[in-house]
Amino acid sequence: MLKESATARVAVLCSKRAPGLDELLSHPQRGKLFEISCVITTESHLIGQERIEAAGVPVMTHSIRHFFEERGARLSDRKVRADYDAVTAAALRVIGVDTVLLLGYLYVLTSPMLDMFPDRILNIHDSDLTLIRPDGSRRYTGLHSTRDAILAGETETRSAVHFVTSTLDGGPVLMLSDAYPIAPFATEAALSASIDIVRAYSYAHREWMMRNEWGSLAARSLEYLAAGIVSVERKDDRELVSV
Repeated sequence: MLKESATARVAVLCSKRAPGLDELLSHPQRGKLFEISCVITTESHLIGQERIEAAGVPVMTHSIRHFFEERGARLSDRKVRADYDAVTAAALRVIGVDTVLLLGYLYVLTSPMLDMFPDRILNIHDSDLTLIRPDGSRRYTGLHSTRDAILAGETETRSAVHFVTSTLDGGPVLMLSDAYPIAPFATEAALSASIDIVRAYSYAHREWMMRNEWGSLAARSLEYLAAGIVSVERKDDRELVSV
């Protein structure tokens, strides 16, 4: 039985673009179970910004490069990154956001955002985060997960929705997409060390998954979270999704 809940006020954080956002903007549950309160981009311009604003959603530019340049810091500076995230968190607090969705967001979130929205930040990642190495760590994390999966000889990939924690791509997995088979020629290219071909194919394969899956993954995740049928519980020092 679904728990009654107020409409979730969602902020979408992205970088150059927000894959899957169009499906959220046209979703029948928008305004009922969830509302897109704003989109915040880390870049000076967002692809599709005019279309997003035409749908009644404000777009806020929070250029991460300008922020770091003004402080004479490198993007790897975690203290300045925390200052950057604190500005984002403060803006979302003013708007009244209670849920954050990362769509094509290219940076690691730090404690100001994680503390402001505990267990209320979702990310869509382009690999199957249920695949585990012998040491217990996740097999494919980071920005090159699709390429890494192909180089490792995987025969298919999936996208995953997970809760964001302080560990990169390490939070509890909420759901997976359907499987997308990897073309045999890409595997052959990986075996023959034809890295340029693998890179090009990886980009196309990831686009295939994003365009077909990310919108529906985002919508279903927000529906579940807003309706109160999923949450995160901690057991034996582990974070798990509870349904």
